Amino acid sequence: MSHSITIRCDICGATHSSSAADSVGALREVIVQMSWSRARWDGRVIDMCGGCGAREIAPSAPGRRCGSCEGGELFDALGHDRIGHRLANALLRAGIDNLELLSGFSARQLRDLDGIGAVSARHALNRLHSAPNERRS
Repeated sequence: MSHSITIRCDICGATHSSSAADSVGALREVIVQMSWSRARWDGRVIDMCGGCGAREIAPSAPGRRCGSCEGGELFDALGHDRIGHRLANALLRAGIDNLELLSGFSARQLRDLDGIGAVSARHALNRLHSAPNERRS
């Protein structure tokens, strides 16, 4: 009987599967060679794909307020940082272009969208329900 083990990036939702690995630990060892990593974020340990890891350690461009920000309601609410921008862009690609639409989604529904992992879903809901003066990052 064959089985497959899948690890999901908690930031963007990307996955990597292996039928050759006999345990999650063995799969983690393999994907480290592919630039995946484990990181501490918001007091938790998360899995992060190579793309998200590279963006997290990339220096911000000097003189730019927030990297690749398109501006607007979602970007302002979700934060002008890398995770906020990636999340807002993923929501826009999914057709969610305002806070009213976003407020109708649960964490599970957000995780089902392409490019959104568990950490991003929690971040979106936490930022959505925070007071406006707490969103000024």
